Amino acid sequence: MNNRYGKLLNNVLTLAIVCNQWGDTGKGKFVDLFAEWADIIARGTGGANAGHTIRINGKEYIFHLVPSGILWDSDGKINIIGSGVAFDPKIAIEELAILKKEGKSYDKLQISLNAHLVLPQHLVMDRVKESDSDTGKIGTTGRGIGPLYVDHYDRIGLVVNDLLNKDIFAKKLKRNLAGKIKQLHLSDPNIVEKVMRHEHLENGIFYHPNEVFDVDAIIERYLKYGKELREMISDTEEFMRTSVNKNQKILLEGAQGLLLSVDYGTYPYVTSSDCSVSGLAKGVGISEKNIDLTLGIVKAFYMTRVGEGAFPTEIGGEESAEWCGRKDIAEEVEKIKFQQGTVNSKDEFSQGVHIRMAGNEYGATTGRPRRVGWLDLPLLRYAIKHNGPDVILTKLDVLSECETIKICLTHRYEGPNYSIGFKTFNTGSASWIATPNDEILRHCFPIYQTFPGWERDIRGVTDFSCLPKKFKNILDYIAKKAGVNVKILSVGPDRNETIFMD
Repeated sequence: MNNRYGKLLNNVLTLAIVCNQWGDTGKGKFVDLFAEWADIIARGTGGANAGHTIRINGKEYIFHLVPSGILWDSDGKINIIGSGVAFDPKIAIEELAILKKEGKSYDKLQISLNAHLVLPQHLVMDRVKESDSDTGKIGTTGRGIGPLYVDHYDRIGLVVNDLLNKDIFAKKLKRNLAGKIKQLHLSDPNIVEKVMRHEHLENGIFYHPNEVFDVDAIIERYLKYGKELREMISDTEEFMRTSVNKNQKILLEGAQGLLLSVDYGTYPYVTSSDCSVSGLAKGVGISEKNIDLTLGIVKAFYMTRVGEGAFPTEIGGEESAEWCGRKDIAEEVEKIKFQQGTVNSKDEFSQGVHIRMAGNEYGATTGRPRRVGWLDLPLLRYAIKHNGPDVILTKLDVLSECETIKICLTHRYEGPNYSIGFKTFNTGSASWIATPNDEILRHCFPIYQTFPGWERDIRGVTDFSCLPKKFKNILDYIAKKAGVNVKILSVGPDRNETIFMD
């Protein structure tokens, strides 16, 4: 087993897997891969708005809350959902039911008693706000994550342990609902009712025509969740601290990506938790200093984004952004509409669509098409300032048919004068490292270096020396110009389609 990883994990006890982009880079595959090495796999950020996909021998598993190491449970691996996770018990129980149906064990799964508890009102507030054109869309998944964190910092949130105490749960729930009911009475009642009758809210069982929420129904359903999960709920933070001191091998699973971090990302078009390695460590109850190696995943040589926000290298520009933002567009619609064309289409919008198809870039959580663009080195240079220089490059097989590949070397600012502290951005200003401020980023244009594609299928290649020279030329350029240490190459979604560089 140790030979699989070469020298990579020498002297490593705690390994973190994070994303250096806007998520959807393949973290699930690598958490599953390194779970063979680990004793403990812990997730510390995000919620059911994250979708991690694992493919083993052609079979695909998608998890939103359960850690991606869960398929190693029968081998004695402990999987943990940490206190930093936005925990939706309905989603968790559905995923556990799928595992049970597949004959997969989850006996050693632990859920933090302090994990933030997602409630029906969080989904309702999220979706009603996103439907209001006056407030401006962020492009959320509608899973209630933002409203949950608002409650946390407003000190009216509930935690998983509240599911085990009926009277306390009821008291906290009513306090939490009070302000939301007043606010929703000011919203369009038809929109509120439509939202509450969505399948994600159990087709209206929590809806009350006068009071908005049927409090008794919420209490009954959530206490039932508590009974189902009781044996898994524990003080995982204390367990993690003890495990660090015992020199256990720990694998930390990040969610979303650095550029979506509420603290370090392209604000305000971000998620509501800190997706950096420091946020991940905090979310499982340990210090960042306890992490021996952080591997930041980079989709290459293209990248994707879901939802609203600036995307300088987007292939197809505003047309692509608008298309991917439409609620009536899904994978099957796109594949019927765009049967003609290839990843080499001269029309950039069409080219972006076909790269999306080639990479199967459709949300594991929402099913919506992801916006597609070329790899952006200024954004990567920014990300590694927070997550470190060691990276995994994924989805490398997707562009195997491309005749030409573009890499964004720098940004050129083309907007009005804008001050960032003592620095002023003027028209023509160049950026080597991106500034994750939407007022700047949306006026940035990419300066590209163009490379000939390798035009050869690289899936199945297991030795770096066997990769095409044209491929290696692009790889060398990225390593030198971005200042990254490429540790692993992923040339396909399966566990075995992986090349370790050391």
